[in-house]
Amino acid sequence: MVELNDLNNLLEKQKTAAFNIKGAAGEINMIAINAAIESAHAAAGIRSMMEKVLDGMMSTVCRMITRLLDSSSFPLEQNKMEEFATWVGIDEIYITDADGVTVGSNLGAAYGWRFPDDPNSQAFAFRKLIGSKDGIVTQSIKSRDLDSQMFKFVGVSRTDEPGIVQVGYKAETITKYQVEIGAVFGILASEIKNLGGRVTTASKAMLDMTNELEKDIKTKS
Repeated sequence: MVELNDLNNLLEKQKTAAFNIKGAAGEINMIAINAAIESAHAAAGIRSMMEKVLDGMMSTVCRMITRLLDSSSFPLEQNKMEEFATWVGIDEIYITDADGVTVGSNLGAAYGWRFPDDPNSQAFAFRKLIGSKDGIVTQSIKSRDLDSQMFKFVGVSRTDEPGIVQVGYKAETITKYQVEIGAVFGILASEIKNLGGRVTTASKAMLDMTNELEKDIKTKS
C-alpha cells in the first residue's frame, strides 16, 4: 500500500511538472510572436541605419574624388573610372562641368548627359552643387532620370572648378544586404517558435503517459 501511495505521489508530481512545461511552452510561443514582431521593427531600423551609413560612406568617396581632381591626378577616361569604381565598390560615378554636363563616368552612355533643369526630375536636386564649394546632397532610392532604374545617389560640389561629383548604388545592391541582415531576425523568431512546438509536444506526451499510468493503477487497485 505504501508503494502504491508513493507511486501516486510520483504521478501527481509528474503531472504537475507536465503542466508547468506546458505553461513554459506557451511562454516560449509568446516570445516567438514577440520576436517576429521585433524582426519587423528591426528590418525598418536596419533600413534607416543603412541609409545613414551609406550617406556617410558615399559622401566620403565623393570627397576623395574631389581631392584627386584638385591635384589633377584623377583621369576622366571611362576605363580608368571603371577601375576606380571597382576599387572603391561603387556602382556608378558622375563628374560634371559647370553646366552640369557629365564629362567623366564609369558608364560610356553617361558622357554628355546633362543634369536637368526640371525641378520635378530626380537629378535636379544636385544642380545646386554647381554653384557651391562645399555643398552635399544625399538622396534616398529613387527612379533615376537617365534610364528609370532605381538608384541611391549622393553628390558633392567640385572644388577644383564648378561642377558636380556624384556616386550611386543600385537599389538591388542595397536591398540585398538589408534582406540578408533582416533574415537573421526572422530565423531567430522561427527557431523560437519551433522550440515552443517541441516543448508543447513533449509536455503532452508526458501528460498522456501519466494519465495512462493513473488509469492502470486505479484498475489494479
